[in-house]
Amino acid sequence: MNLKHLLVAVLLFAGFIQAQQYPLVTIRDIQFNLDSLNSDPPSPLNGDTVRVRGLILVRPVVDPDTNRNTIISAGARWVTYIQDPDGNAWTGLNVLQNDTSIVNQNTFFDLVDTAQVVEFTGVVTEYFTTTELLMLLDPQPVPVQIVGQEPKRPDPIELELSDLFTASNTYNFEMEKYENMYVIFRNIITSDRESNGEFKLNDSNGNFAYMYNQSRYFKTGSAGLANWQAPQDGSYISYVRGILTTRADGYYLVPVYPGDVGPVIQSPPLITNIKRNNALVSSNQAVTITSKITDLDGFVTEAKVMYSVDGGALDSLTMTKLVSDTTRWTAIIPGVNSDSALVSFYIKSKDNVGNISYGPSNYTTGKYFYLVLNRPLTIADVQYSPFGSGFSGYNGYRIQLNGIVTADTSDLPGYSTTPLRVYMQDQSAAWSGIQIGTLGSLGTNVLSLAKGNQITAEGVILESFDVTKIDSLSILTVNSQVNPLPEAVTITTGEMGLAGNNQPAREKWESVLVKFVSVTVDSGNADGGSNFGEILVNDGTGKTRVELQDGNHKYHNAWDTTFISNPNFVYVKKGDRFAELKGIMYYSFSNYKLTPRKDDDFMGYIPVGINEIEPVPVQYSLDQNYPNPFNPSTSISYSIAKDGLVKLKIFNILGQQVSTLVNQVQSPGIYKVHFDASKLTSGVYFYKLDSEGFSVVKKMILIK
Repeated sequence: MNLKHLLVAVLLFAGFIQAQQYPLVTIRDIQFNLDSLNSDPPSPLNGDTVRVRGLILVRPVVDPDTNRNTIISAGARWVTYIQDPDGNAWTGLNVLQNDTSIVNQNTFFDLVDTAQVVEFTGVVTEYFTTTELLMLLDPQPVPVQIVGQEPKRPDPIELELSDLFTASNTYNFEMEKYENMYVIFRNIITSDRESNGEFKLNDSNGNFAYMYNQSRYFKTGSAGLANWQAPQDGSYISYVRGILTTRADGYYLVPVYPGDVGPVIQSPPLITNIKRNNALVSSNQAVTITSKITDLDGFVTEAKVMYSVDGGALDSLTMTKLVSDTTRWTAIIPGVNSDSALVSFYIKSKDNVGNISYGPSNYTTGKYFYLVLNRPLTIADVQYSPFGSGFSGYNGYRIQLNGIVTADTSDLPGYSTTPLRVYMQDQSAAWSGIQIGTLGSLGTNVLSLAKGNQITAEGVILESFDVTKIDSLSILTVNSQVNPLPEAVTITTGEMGLAGNNQPAREKWESVLVKFVSVTVDSGNADGGSNFGEILVNDGTGKTRVELQDGNHKYHNAWDTTFISNPNFVYVKKGDRFAELKGIMYYSFSNYKLTPRKDDDFMGYIPVGINEIEPVPVQYSLDQNYPNPFNPSTSISYSIAKDGLVKLKIFNILGQQVSTLVNQVQSPGIYKVHFDASKLTSGVYFYKLDSEGFSVVKKMILIK
């Protein structure tokens, strides 16, 4: 045995001794939860440090000696998937090492290989909808233990895409039992081809899953390990196999090695580069549609533009080849004599053996469209996406918009990898807000915009990570400053819900300044395990997310535990209530989420426990605040005699409202509310209680 191998053996033995203090559990112990049969709850061992054994499904690195590139893309981290060799349900797990710096490389995680049976020591955690094991590195790294060797990775579990859905076409939670396990789907029809290498898997009955290119063998460009290109939309593939993972918007399949995506059986025409000849269309203006249409295993025999006006009857136009480039086809949609008409269209093509393809492949929710307008363009026109794709009808076109900045970089400075964000809006209504991107030479100017600026911006409309932006600006003019912002639109938490990417009912609030009224914190950590600064709130209509990390305010959910003991911060917990929560509606990681900007977006905060504190009273009353005078905080007690809407507001000596402490329905009881006046100047203030016809005002004095 040479010195290197001897040293490794010594360290592994030392790690074996160290690991014995933690219990040895099975993958099923980690994954199985009785509630998993109808939901996706956290692991019953969430937060526990355990030892677990499993068969390696994918190497962390290509080759420990000659090619240190990671296979599963996760930044600088090492990642693998393991599975119980018996292949029973609930026996797949994602394992990660977050820190791979020199001091933590004594785990030897990078040395494990496919089909080895390995023991890992780590902490069970939840990443959104996925259960993971994070390698234990503190107080010192615990090495892996190689305890066996199988001849190959296991045979994939045979599944049908229909297994992923219930009879009512909803998410089938029963299939959570195969999370992180090696599975195979056969006879696949592809669609929704992405430039990064991802695509959608479909069967002939409308069932689907998403191919996720987490493995770098299936990434395109410099991020890839092979010359991978996704199959063209409409291709028939004999099989796709990989690791089944879950997200809020459905099931994802992760092929890991070359060969996990089977050969193409048949290839229909490839429809790309669909364009119209102008961005802005007015009444009676004809529109020329062009597209590149080719066929890899034959030739194109026919192409048509299928279009309708305002959802009416579908009409067709035969496309013809351009003389200058026979791969390009064209047709002209006649002008429409109507203002604000919606013209939608898609392309249908056939090849010499009868294979048919569509552009876009999902021509129900993803069809192209444009508006016929005899007026200036608004943000709502640009954001409007009525079919469910989330894409603007002006996507890829350069246009000009006017609006008022509703959030600047002092409001949304971002957190960790989340960038600074700037938004503008032109009215208080659905579809009326948009994010301003920072690409191009005017990006620095965008970051200098201030809330209340009335601006003119000319740029390209882009869809970036499912968020519509105006970006790559060529014009950015501040027309005036310190303008009143559009009023926040009141919506319900149930409207946004917990999923529904691109659905028009939710998408219409993207980038808009909105507010929820009378909400209760349903969960202090929306993701159960790993804490990404998001909470769940509910106004009685359903749960939705609120993002606390991105804003510039004092409210937190202990994603950084040092905040808990810091008096300058407020720790938001389950059961806390707010009279109002206001902010910009954002979308990321498969979820819509309200993003408050600053402290005044949180109104009427009532911590859990401030509820009925004495027997039910028989009359209304409002007590004198205590202490009084005060600096800078005081408490106000009041009693409510019957169920009803309760409002407790603060006014200055001029009668101007300066704060809302309570604005919600309350049951009979005696309540106490804390009022922090640190942002107010010294002077006389009044507080007023209104409920079910009862109204009373009292005076208090702030002395600083």
